[in-house]
Amino acid sequence: MVQKSIRIREAKDEDWREIYSLYTRLSDDDLYLRYFHFYRPSENEIKKLVSLKDHVTVIAEDDKIVGEGSIYEDGEFSLVVDPQYRRNGIGALIVKELIKKAKELGLSKVRFYTLPENIAMINLGKKLGFKLRIDEDEVYGELCIEEKKVEECSNIA
Repeated sequence: MVQKSIRIREAKDEDWREIYSLYTRLSDDDLYLRYFHFYRPSENEIKKLVSLKDHVTVIAEDDKIVGEGSIYEDGEFSLVVDPQYRRNGIGALIVKELIKKAKELGLSKVRFYTLPENIAMINLGKKLGFKLRIDEDEVYGELCIEEKKVEECSNIA
């Protein structure tokens, strides 16, 4: 699972270079799975992402950022993990941290969209208890995180 030298923390302004470097290590296929089309964020877009301090979490091994995740005001989240660090529980660690942030933001649910070929994300969603709706073009995952507001969560199953 997750190595002891891996730690999760809030992104700092100076992290933008390392986060940008993370995105440069992603293959075209990785980027397609992340954005549903080929797209590589620019340095300025990464700087803007990092400026959303309440919403960005990074996983670092020493000074190298090997994963990042963001949660947005509507509960949708996204994440990427360095290809060399996958299958070690880092994605799950990021999602669990984003769920904590969502609770702090007062959200009733978190959700993600992915492509049907993104088996790793689908399996992670199942493992963490997300209800999944699998369509031909996309997979939607949703997790209610506020028991008092369950009625705000859709019945997607």
